[in-house]
Amino acid sequence: MTTASTMRAHWKLVLLPLGFAVIMYGDLLFRDGQQGLGKFLFIGGWVVAFSGMPAMNRYLKANHLREGILKIFVILFIVGSFAVPGPIVSLVKVFDGTAQPVNYRQAALSLALIYIALTILSRIAEPKDHVLERLASRIQRAAVFRALANVTGIFAVVAFLGARFVATHPVPLISTGLSLVVAAAVVTHKTFARARKLCTQIHTDTQTLLRDLDELDQARSSTTMSTVKPWIWRLRGERQAGGGHTAEQKAALRAWDAVKLGLSTPVDTGYRRIGLPFLTNEVVAELEAKVRAAVHGGSASPARADLQAIQRACSGRVDVLA
Repeated sequence: MTTASTMRAHWKLVLLPLGFAVIMYGDLLFRDGQQGLGKFLFIGGWVVAFSGMPAMNRYLKANHLREGILKIFVILFIVGSFAVPGPIVSLVKVFDGTAQPVNYRQAALSLALIYIALTILSRIAEPKDHVLERLASRIQRAAVFRALANVTGIFAVVAFLGARFVATHPVPLISTGLSLVVAAAVVTHKTFARARKLCTQIHTDTQTLLRDLDELDQARSSTTMSTVKPWIWRLRGERQAGGGHTAEQKAALRAWDAVKLGLSTPVDTGYRRIGLPFLTNEVVAELEAKVRAAVHGGSASPARADLQAIQRACSGRVDVLA
């Protein structure tokens, strides 16, 4: 289905973001003292949003991968609907020159809440099904959410410093805030560079493993077609179908060890407690079973299919200079 036909089939989906935008705007007006108009827009926004729910249901049923992604954004929207208006109001007041310490405190609390949500809830809400099919978007989400979390965390510090020092030390506060903004840009760059570097390493290690599996298959084929008599194989203690290829098997297993390390590494941060691993432990264990089965004489097709899916997910982020 082309993009144009998809838009024609699901154009009512626009009612959802439109409704949520009206909801947030109504909340902003309510907080800014315009309670009447704020309530009207808040309620009207929910009516518009609910009008788009049937279209959302049809959109989800058209692709089995969409439901899991929706869960992520629903959770993040719920948090954002409570946390985002505060910093926006504070930012408007800063540009108007009417910001007070209380506005900075509210912004600091809201930004800290966003940081916690992006750090914890985004990992909890990450879909656990069809992981290999979702892998490219999983990598992208991990990097984007980590970058957003880092930025909101740094700006929470800026807002906290504003609440504490804007009245007494405004000039040093400005220079400190600018330094933290630069730090946010640097941290964001490092986050995406880490994702590219990890994808490059996994792509390289996966290619090595695929080649080792090919060499193992070629060695087995050569053995099968050879004219060596069966009694010689028994004398050497080897089996024609699965044995006699110790060097190739060891090479494939060593290559798998390197791949496994990469697959278990968090995409977005080196802190494993809060980072999102490249693949879940369950998927890594299933892939290891397939690889070991291929090494020890079973079919290599299942392992190859999964390894090639990993390569495809990484191919768009390969950067040998990262």
